[in-house]
Amino acid sequence: MIMFIDRERELAFLEGKHSEPKPQVLVLYGRRRVGKSELLKKFIEGKKAVYFLADKASSDANFGRFVSRVATATGQEGIYFKGWSEAFEYLKKQGKVIIVIDEFPYLIKSDAAITSVFQRIVDEVLPGSELRLILCGSSISIMEDKVLAYRSPLYGRRTGQWQLSPLSFMQASLFFPNYTIAEQIEAYAVAGGIPMYLSE
Repeated sequence: MIMFIDRERELAFLEGKHSEPKPQVLVLYGRRRVGKSELLKKFIEGKKAVYFLADKASSDANFGRFVSRVATATGQEGIYFKGWSEAFEYLKKQGKVIIVIDEFPYLIKSDAAITSVFQRIVDEVLPGSELRLILCGSSISIMEDKVLAYRSPLYGRRTGQWQLSPLSFMQASLFFPNYTIAEQIEAYAVAGGIPMYLSE
């Protein structure tokens, strides 16, 4: 199990956006193993949320798993949606809900039109809702080119973004409260600021 250390600034950012009355479209990205998923899981604890981790499967397979996650989160097993927009229309009726799409780049790779699909969701479904959509990804190049860049269908629609960095030495040292300073430096030299490696 990965210990959750620090990330107070990042959690404050997410909580601040969550407290705003208008719908949110947040982008969180950063290198692999830096702790994005753990941060998001920590953030949604105790909140009404749908957490979905995309994978390398087909677009249809990913959407099918997303629907299952929605069904579980809302207690409505067996629900069916024709597409992403219909699923978000349903979630809009559920009140203040956080929807986390983790590893969004996998959806982009399996369906080049997915960013325009989410553009329509942001433009036509989210207004007037209390939905908080978080798009997360480890492929920095894809997130910057396909989600954040000017030519992206989603350009200008985000209400916030955060590139998650590795932990600093001071933050990382919290993993080893019983170590001497020298031992903490040695551990940081080996594992860097990557939470997973520090936990191991």
